[in-house]
Amino acid sequence: MALITLQNLGIRMSGKWALWDVSLEIASGEITGALGLSGSGKTCLARVLAGLDTPSKGQIRFGEAGDSPNLIVSAALSTPAAAGELTVFENLEMFASLWGAPRRRRAKEISFLLELLGLADSRACRVNTLSAGAKARMEIARALVADTPVIVIDSLLDSLDRTALERLWDYFLKIRREQGKCIIVFTARGRIAEMCGRIAVLHRGRLVFIGRPEDFRHAAGEDMIVLGDISNPLVKSKISEKMSMVIKEEDGFLSFKVTNGERAVTDLLAEFGSELSCVYLKRPTLEDALDVISKEHGAYSVEARQGGSE
Repeated sequence: MALITLQNLGIRMSGKWALWDVSLEIASGEITGALGLSGSGKTCLARVLAGLDTPSKGQIRFGEAGDSPNLIVSAALSTPAAAGELTVFENLEMFASLWGAPRRRRAKEISFLLELLGLADSRACRVNTLSAGAKARMEIARALVADTPVIVIDSLLDSLDRTALERLWDYFLKIRREQGKCIIVFTARGRIAEMCGRIAVLHRGRLVFIGRPEDFRHAAGEDMIVLGDISNPLVKSKISEKMSMVIKEEDGFLSFKVTNGERAVTDLLAEFGSELSCVYLKRPTLEDALDVISKEHGAYSVEARQGGSE
């Protein structure tokens, strides 16, 4: 059952449409990525989901009976909401109390989140003395300290280092599994989007794709396999026959494109492993797919809407 439903939603700002005709359902226990370049409408949509902005057209429904977004969503936005004169702990304690968390539980939860996000040494620091990165991590903690079914995080994960991101993502998986939390992550980074079960891709305020990250990757073309230093012409012939395609040969390397590179590499190694000195798989990234959309948006958006589920 959908926790949030968007129907033909549009937002008009400064005489222009920042979002247009966005339709999407978000269910409990789902980690959804909203992927897009700068100016695609990510922050605008995050603010709508957080209940901070009202659609100019269409509608957004929270919960089964149209609950208030304040009961459904907690959000960590790209502009942190914090009292600069208070300490990190005091800010989180204040927000936790506003959400109605019991005093004993919220103290324990805040300490855990500070440790999780690498802020334990900054708990007594005033927010206005923090670096931009520390403020972003505190904003994430602020969203997580609220006990809401939906957590929205607007682009703040993009600045985390790999270790911090992996540690936080493990926590996301835990609360999704144990509490059925729904997490919506806005990002411009393909590496973060591909960690999500499903992605919604925004381009110039429009939703141009909904589905698995792997399916969106295909917008950038097929995987390429490169095989090196095959001296036996019989092996070359057998590989060409097995792959049922024309294989290019240049400077002693063979190369060809396939839809599923990982499966093709596995099959090749199983049959010709002893004859292959080098096997290289190059896969298009989600950033590559975003570049394709930027150049050929019209043609691809039609295909995406036909292939995606809304």
